[in-house]
Amino acid sequence: MKRLKFNHLAIWVSIILSQAIPLAWYAIFEGRWMTLNNLTAEYVDANQSSWLFVTSILGGVLSMYVLAWIFKRLPIESGRAGLLTGLIIGATFNMVSLITINMFSFRPIELAFIDGGANVLVFAVAGLILGAWRKYETMPQGTEERQVSYREKTEIS
Repeated sequence: MKRLKFNHLAIWVSIILSQAIPLAWYAIFEGRWMTLNNLTAEYVDANQSSWLFVTSILGGVLSMYVLAWIFKRLPIESGRAGLLTGLIIGATFNMVSLITINMFSFRPIELAFIDGGANVLVFAVAGLILGAWRKYETMPQGTEERQVSYREKTEIS
């Protein structure tokens, strides 16, 4: 029997893309994003910090490993399933939250679509990579894990 395991190379490719995709995305929407946030180039330059990038990288590492863990549990069996699952996760957990936050903060909804769009794209691409680039390990004979349902667990207790 084979069991899905973490493909660390695929995860790290996803982490790198989780930094590169927003870089390209915000290059496209930079002017509009700065206008919607009432920011100037001078203000951004004066407030740059390496901690912004450290936080972004750590967030990417955490997000991609959690996504890989979710995929392992489901399990996701193809690139298409990974793409759709990543898209759903990015849209529901990120985009919907940003829209709600922006509405309660009286900020333009367009800002939520710019900020959330980058993350939806990141999760969709990462989902495609993690779903298509799976790695398995072979379980030794007699050590197969049996999936126990929640119902069986509660009946045993």
